Amino acid sequence: MERRYVAFFFLAPLMLLLGIFLIYPLALVFIESVSIDGDISLANYLMLFTKNLYRESLGTSLALSFSTAILGTVIGLPLSYIVYKSQGRFRQFLMALTAVPLTFSGLVIGFMFIILLGTSGFITMIFSQIFGFNPLEFSAFLFTWRGLVVAYLYFLIPRMILTMTAAWSNADWSLIEAAMNLGASRMTILFKVLLPMLGPAIFAGSSLLFAVSMGAFGTAFALTGTGVKILPLVIYTHISEVSVDIGRADALAVVLAVVTTVVITLYERLFASKGR
Repeated sequence: MERRYVAFFFLAPLMLLLGIFLIYPLALVFIESVSIDGDISLANYLMLFTKNLYRESLGTSLALSFSTAILGTVIGLPLSYIVYKSQGRFRQFLMALTAVPLTFSGLVIGFMFIILLGTSGFITMIFSQIFGFNPLEFSAFLFTWRGLVVAYLYFLIPRMILTMTAAWSNADWSLIEAAMNLGASRMTILFKVLLPMLGPAIFAGSSLLFAVSMGAFGTAFALTGTGVKILPLVIYTHISEVSVDIGRADALAVVLAVVTTVVITLYERLFASKGR
């Protein structure tokens, strides 16, 4: 019992912070979402099933987030190993270079891609001169959800690299040496030793990428305005001066938080069952 009280004593500040800055704001948002003209109603949530706009925005958000999480994990894993194996000043340079995209806001990243890959972008102009293609056709993808995938990967891959670099450093390489000494093949070592050992870190990194992608706003707004229907941008349209509907915005925010939490929880349970 004494250990429980000691644990509760040390966890109390964390629980207090979570209550003030997470649970309380979410509770207020939920209350506003079900309050319509002083009455309690689920109309703001039922619209998700009755209006194509909201179904499309949810589907596009999930497709975008899953795509960026998978691509960010696949690309970030080998890059993180390169960073881990590097030494001295070169490793310090790579770590600093990796951290640079994390210092920029979403709007800055969005405008950067417009300058580089837009119709009159630097890279677009160079490629059009070399290969002779139409700059307008080349840059058209940038202002769709596929362009958002490319832009999101710019600040998601570094998160995966930083997560996995620490995992590579903490890995028990003696297990791999033992497997090699016992005559295990490379594929056996990969699937039976390395991936299970790095599995928790891979899961943590990929779920982080998914969550960040679901809630990202600045980059999407800078590139597409409200042209691409994803939940953060649809929420923005309901709180802008053009079309104000706080109740619907609150409902969409709650749905965004719930869907993200549910997907990550299901992912975690699936991963845990495979681990067992």
